[in-house]
Amino acid sequence: MPLIQGFEYDIFISYRHNDNRSGWVTEFVKALQEELAATIKDPVSVYFDTNPHDGLLETHNVDKSLENKLKCLIFIPIISQTYCDPKSFAWQHEFVAFNKLSKEDQFGRDIKLSNGNVASRILPIKIHDLDAEDKSLLESELGGVLRAIEFIYKEAGVNRPLKSTDNKNDNQNKTDYRNQVNKVANAIKEIITALKNPVAASPRTTISEPPTTKPNRNRKTLIGSFSLLLLLVISYFIYQQQATTNDQLTQLDKSIAVLPFVDLSEKKDQGWFGDGLTEEILNSLAHVKGLNVISRTSSFAFKNKNLLIQVIADSLGVNYVVEGSVRKSDNGLRITAQLIRANDDFHIWSNTYDRDSKDIFILQQEIASKIAESLDISLDPKAVEHMQRAGTNNPEAFMAFLKGQGIFNEGHVKRNEMLPYLKRANLNFDDAIRFDPDFINPYLYKGDFYFHYLGKNEKTVYNDTITDAQAYKLMRESIENAIDKSKSEIGKDYYRLYSIMYSNDWSSIRPIIERVLKSPEAVQLFSYQPYNLSALLTCLGYGQQIAGISKAILKKDPLNGNRKREISEAFMFSNNYTRAIESIDSMNTLNEDTRLNHNKLFSLYRLKKFDEAYTLIMKLDSTKVSSYHSILAMLFAQSGKLKETKQLMDNDNRVDYTLYGIEAAYGREEANREANKLDKSLVMHHILLFSYLHSPKNLPFDLSATPNFARRFSQAGVNINQNQ
Repeated sequence: MPLIQGFEYDIFISYRHNDNRSGWVTEFVKALQEELAATIKDPVSVYFDTNPHDGLLETHNVDKSLENKLKCLIFIPIISQTYCDPKSFAWQHEFVAFNKLSKEDQFGRDIKLSNGNVASRILPIKIHDLDAEDKSLLESELGGVLRAIEFIYKEAGVNRPLKSTDNKNDNQNKTDYRNQVNKVANAIKEIITALKNPVAASPRTTISEPPTTKPNRNRKTLIGSFSLLLLLVISYFIYQQQATTNDQLTQLDKSIAVLPFVDLSEKKDQGWFGDGLTEEILNSLAHVKGLNVISRTSSFAFKNKNLLIQVIADSLGVNYVVEGSVRKSDNGLRITAQLIRANDDFHIWSNTYDRDSKDIFILQQEIASKIAESLDISLDPKAVEHMQRAGTNNPEAFMAFLKGQGIFNEGHVKRNEMLPYLKRANLNFDDAIRFDPDFINPYLYKGDFYFHYLGKNEKTVYNDTITDAQAYKLMRESIENAIDKSKSEIGKDYYRLYSIMYSNDWSSIRPIIERVLKSPEAVQLFSYQPYNLSALLTCLGYGQQIAGISKAILKKDPLNGNRKREISEAFMFSNNYTRAIESIDSMNTLNEDTRLNHNKLFSLYRLKKFDEAYTLIMKLDSTKVSSYHSILAMLFAQSGKLKETKQLMDNDNRVDYTLYGIEAAYGREEANREANKLDKSLVMHHILLFSYLHSPKNLPFDLSATPNFARRFSQAGVNINQNQ
């Protein structure tokens, strides 16, 4: 019998027959029933179709009673690689049918729990990582981000259901089968309790004392008094310990990451809006006192990655995660957002908004305020006032910028076909400036756009007519506009550094550097800048200051590869390559940061540890390490493999960092010619050349071949020819 009158079953288990060929679903249901018996006092009825001919062989000739069986309190779909199929019976006549049916019964699909939070009566169990289209189909039907209890065993090349015999230490997800079953049972108990008792009353307990004789009563009084004293002493120490623990928890508790909002639109054309909304929510929360917010770079490192919330939270060192979705509709956008406690995957707050895209400023402030309130953080008026950090009050300008930013970032991912994306993005930046001429951000992106033309052969690479001189001019005009529009004097100085860096005159750079680095705003200014400027300042002797700023940034942006790279290069520039490798190893625990791997390879090369460098480079993906073939050519040249060196040189038209290999394969004269080509390009394209500056005798080319390179540094007070 079901626990609530009017329903056929308490739980309905939905699955594809193929997923039970091994008996996995049967074993799970048996384990769940045993766990429910130990978790919930009353018997819980479970409908589990063991007869494959009862609709689960994807035939429409099914028992009519299935319609009544769907009248259940909780629906558990076993989500696999084959479950999300609109043609299947399980999907269409069970999942979709229950989703519709539950919204129309007396409780509704989403219910309020006794603690005020919201839970869905659809409780997905996921046994495979899903393809993007399957995940999108699920989330479209659910109207929000998929939240599931996962039974997935993962290791390299493996994606299968978790078994009761699997060792969690061998599983990349670190999940234990029995613990996951317990999570399901506890979630069911929570939902059923809320359905049965919307407001649970506290039970009263009456203690009756049996009659006793007076001596016994005196003895009991003495024992009771002693016990009470002992209890008071123990309670005091527990209180002290709990107070200390609470203080520690208070410090750690208010830490949060905002994950990129998922684009659930049918055309997948709203990702730029989701990313922009995410960033604005993140920036808004950063103004809330008492809340530790992880920065954009680290949060966006998990974009399009199907990982457990707990795994993400552990990677970022936070206790709470915000996630959401955007979906385009005929009348505007539907945005969902939810705040999740990571340690138990508990949804503290969630909401759905149907808004016009032009409401982004109001929307991001509403969501950020609700998140803060849900964490019991009081907002003062100044915090709310400063939440909007877009840099413009014009929604059209901001939307145009967001669209351009999304296209711009997409172009950087597709490096071989980058320019078409950057051109489209640049048109959006022009629109943003047209809507609001004082909006700084689009000017900065336009400067970066023209930066990508420098040193390119326009006829063979970009098929454009923009020359280096024209690109310099347009780039500097964009930066000058940012300087002119900036309302902060230190902000003007910061942008001036870019303007000087993109010029042939560095004579005025040092006083400006000193002002920027001494500013209390230095950490904030450098938080969202590309790698180039920090690298230049390191080469001009400010490596320790840049490393200090980078360490401060990493506290809120722990996965920021550029900032990690700066710390290692502070050691590299001072020729302390051993310390550089030590710092890289301490920051690159997963051995996944390609920029750090590049620096480690170069440091090993400079230490003449060629065998170690060769072993490392053979383990890495050539498509994910900058100058992979260049460094490999250097290693080949060092070991006398000139044929292999020449082959790599011929197949790789990048000449930066390959001068050692060029000298070994073709001679010093050829290396000089290549060095002269580098000098014609913007010097910031070849930043690791700067790490050679303290040991110019070891350079494979004559610095006299790079007069502009030498002249710039001479103007900035660095004589790179002094040891030549």
